[in-house]
Amino acid sequence: MFTVGESTETVPKRRTERKFTTEPPYKVILHNDDYTPMDHVIKVLRKVIPRMNMRRAVSIMLEAHTKGKAVVTKCHKELAEMYEEGLRAEGLIATIEPD
Repeated sequence: MFTVGESTETVPKRRTERKFTTEPPYKVILHNDDYTPMDHVIKVLRKVIPRMNMRRAVSIMLEAHTKGKAVVTKCHKELAEMYEEGLRAEGLIATIEPD
């Protein structure tokens, strides 16, 4: 049983510090090819990249088709590598580079 004035609060013994990295973000780049159907590119973008909506997927596909390449997303290196791998696994040509 608690007495008056007694606290149930736990005081942390050690303080943690946040570490920030200075690593630049990476761009995931989709490259055009002459054999992958446009609808397949759109489906793959929406499958591999979380929260990719239809409008953005179509825009990226059209930019890659007309300009030769398009930036799909910018993120930290490990995630960019994962997205690149996912796009390639589905038959698309993708690369990453520092932003």
